[in-house]
Amino acid sequence: MKKLLLIWVLVTCSFASIYAQTRQISGKITSGDDGSVLPGVSVSAKGSAKGTMSNADGSYVITVADGASLVFSFVGFNSQTVPVGNRSVIDVKLAVDNTQLSEVVVVGYGTKKRQEFTGSASTIKA
Repeated sequence: MKKLLLIWVLVTCSFASIYAQTRQISGKITSGDDGSVLPGVSVSAKGSAKGTMSNADGSYVITVADGASLVFSFVGFNSQTVPVGNRSVIDVKLAVDNTQLSEVVVVGYGTKKRQEFTGSASTIKA
């Protein structure tokens, strides 16, 4: 009886994976400012652990479930969410994020051994 149950579970799981609709999406990511390619852009499926990065040519390839949305994010650019729909090629132009940091906070620890505190430490000389 246990063998029959195990076989039924395996068959059911294999049919579920066969019928799960996925789509391979590819495209190129460029800057909306000057049209240059953007290598190293993070591309992920919204609400999923699946993700990839664009290569040196700004190109990417990712396999996602039908109905998914892709999230494109890169430092210095606004993140963009694009629904996949029935497309297999999605080219994206990311807009430059013009907000700047207004101030920088520097915290000094004084003279301490590395073992006495946690976190990262840097030395700045005048």
